[in-house]
Amino acid sequence: MTANLDALLSPNSIALVGASPDLHIFRGRTLKVMLGHPYAGRIYPVSRSHDEIQGKKAYPSVAAIPEPVDLAILIIPAEHVPDELERCGVAGVKAAMILASGFAEARGPTGKELQARIVAIAERYGLIVCGPNAEGYANTAAALCPTFSPAVDNMIVPLVPPWRTRGHVAVVAQSGGMGFGFYDRGRAKEVPFSYVITTGNEACLETFEIVDHLLDEGKTDVFLLFLESIKDARSFERAAAKALAAGKPIIVAKIGRSDAGRRASLSHTAAVAGDHAAYQAMFRRHGIIEATDIDEMVDLAAAFSLCRERLPAGNRVGIGTVSGGGGGWLADACVAAGLTIPILDAPTRARLDEHIPVYGSSQNPVDATAQAIVASGYGELARLIVASDEVDAVIMIVSARSAASFEKEADKLATIAKASPKPILMWSYTLPSADTTRILSQAGYPLFTNMAICARTLAAMVHYRAIRERHLP
Repeated sequence: MTANLDALLSPNSIALVGASPDLHIFRGRTLKVMLGHPYAGRIYPVSRSHDEIQGKKAYPSVAAIPEPVDLAILIIPAEHVPDELERCGVAGVKAAMILASGFAEARGPTGKELQARIVAIAERYGLIVCGPNAEGYANTAAALCPTFSPAVDNMIVPLVPPWRTRGHVAVVAQSGGMGFGFYDRGRAKEVPFSYVITTGNEACLETFEIVDHLLDEGKTDVFLLFLESIKDARSFERAAAKALAAGKPIIVAKIGRSDAGRRASLSHTAAVAGDHAAYQAMFRRHGIIEATDIDEMVDLAAAFSLCRERLPAGNRVGIGTVSGGGGGWLADACVAAGLTIPILDAPTRARLDEHIPVYGSSQNPVDATAQAIVASGYGELARLIVASDEVDAVIMIVSARSAASFEKEADKLATIAKASPKPILMWSYTLPSADTTRILSQAGYPLFTNMAICARTLAAMVHYRAIRERHLP
């Protein structure tokens, strides 16, 4: 049975135990970050040293708060956490997020004993406990960010692009830094995140229990996971099968391929990384997409977020380009990723030749040249290529440095993407401006700056659709 994690992830009231007025330490920064967003619930700082912290009345204990709180954030020294968690249980607190470190990941027996006490207390009171050694989380719909991560502090943009109503991405990460790193890089690409949840040592609550809850909640369409280990094979099987059936891709970074990586997992969150080949077999069986670095993770999420409902039926790719050299280079990358670049059919080539000068080429890659792009636009070239029965997807090679040309054809680009049952991706050989990124994302086009990742992403889309069709009745 799926655990209900609303008290943890969507609380109406929160106690921040260990709150501080000092903005230079984690205990102060966490409250500052929380107060910097328009969360509608109640926040109660708990401190034995202060009556008021950062403009909020402080309470000497959780028991002194004038209402039972849903969630306690514990950011106090590790040796005090079990006793404080006990007091939370007595006070009727429903969930706890433990940001403190110094538990099973620490050297020696003391930390392991402290973590064992946490588990026992959670079981005794029926507490939902995330952590310890976590970095908190962000629930963007609730504007709730109980974390000290700078990725959601002093933001000059909303937590989620205001125009995005679908394709939300949830991050669940055993590493706090990596979890909020995905958010920081993805927000710059206009990715709409529903949650960033960091789990640390996973003493009580583990990654796939959270994924299962989010699937039932229904606000998330793509999952980005950073795993050091999988602690419960049953929760993994349940959540992975449910996600595949729902067509909600899970994209995973699993560390521990090397001896050094396994040592890092053990010292970081006390996770035993296990045999990587066994993990890979589990991932393949359930259609889970494994990535190799942070940029690939974010680009995969951005692409599935926009194109999850129009995945390619096969591996045939049409390439349209303003740069002949770029077209050949991308074609090589696509073939290396297991895709094919067929010569286009004669009717499509005839329609393309009406726009392309004689020194261009319509065969595929379609070298339209800069002259044709200026005259007809990227959108028209993409429309003609994607209509060919010889291709299952299109990659357009663009220069996204200036937004001017994209602003002119923004409406047409959006109409083409909406009408196409095939995905259209864009790779820019120049670094894109923020305005171009926003225009293309609003229009429905994933924008890449890494050619190999662009090709691998499209290959992952092909594979994901194929495995879903094999598994579904």
